[in-house]
Amino acid sequence: MPKRLRQVLADRSGVALLLALVTISFLVAVTVRLTGSVNLQMQGSVNQRDAVSLDGMLLSGLNLARGSLLVDQRQNRSDSRQDTWGGLEQAGSGLFAGNRLQVRVTDLGGRLQVNALVVAQDERKAMRRQDPAMGSRQIEEFEQRQREVWLRFLTSGRFAVRDEDEAVALVDALADWLDADDEERDHGAESGYYAGLDRPYACRNGPVPYPEELLLVKGFSKKLLYGDGKRQGIIGYLTVTGRDGAININTAPVPVLQALADNLTEEDVQRLVEFREDRDNRDLLARSSWYRGVEGFPGDVVLDQKLITTSSSWFRIRVTATLGRLERTGEGVLHRQDNEEQTLVYWSVR
Repeated sequence: MPKRLRQVLADRSGVALLLALVTISFLVAVTVRLTGSVNLQMQGSVNQRDAVSLDGMLLSGLNLARGSLLVDQRQNRSDSRQDTWGGLEQAGSGLFAGNRLQVRVTDLGGRLQVNALVVAQDERKAMRRQDPAMGSRQIEEFEQRQREVWLRFLTSGRFAVRDEDEAVALVDALADWLDADDEERDHGAESGYYAGLDRPYACRNGPVPYPEELLLVKGFSKKLLYGDGKRQGIIGYLTVTGRDGAININTAPVPVLQALADNLTEEDVQRLVEFREDRDNRDLLARSSWYRGVEGFPGDVVLDQKLITTSSSWFRIRVTATLGRLERTGEGVLHRQDNEEQTLVYWSVR
């Protein structure tokens, strides 16, 4: 074979080999890229599947809570932690094999109602419409009862409140924040005060939609609301639901129970807690006078029947679903009405 021809063929073979190598490299790169893409898509599908499963578990937990509240309402007209809804934390654990579902229902009826400190404007007008004098007297008595509960609550020594004078100022400021007028109470604050701040804002002059808004009210500091290690925060004992001012003594925490009457000690209240937690006393909790039968409870202490109840309408529902290493939590507020209708006022998933 001529030398020139051999050189040409050799050159072509080299080019062909080079092209083959380039092609193989390209195919390998495409294959690696495709494999990575497929893996990402598969992982994305798995994540999507798990997200759907978690959402389904949350919905199941929510429906479990709603169903238990309905069953309880049909069984009796009182509410306590001994009812069906009070034991859901254990009931939900075995619903999903290999996974975990936690359901907790909290009765908000045992908490201090922020918006009950003053009578709402529309209700105020309705109470005065038929008999102005009697209506005004009823409003004054209602608000005085609520005010006294708040003062006992704030001066219990548990919270960052120095003395009764500071407690009075806090209650006055909160009442001014809630009422519809712009007239300051003796130690309160209205729009004029808030307009003069470095960062001015308007006074609410209406019901508070969420407890954290209290940080805007004169005197209500983060230390007061959330505590500081030395003192408790008040926010865990408050609710913005309900306006009748009645507290469920079957579920109220110790600081709220103790605020229901003068001269109640923590030991007295602890006796009430132990009594209501005893399953043998479950049927007795239907009557708001059950506290009188508690051994060791002071006989001269009488709780104002207009301040207490044994039934509730507002509940917080918290559901936590765990799937492997993934976790999702849903939390909301449910209003259960006397006609057995339920309204999920709020529901948030994170």
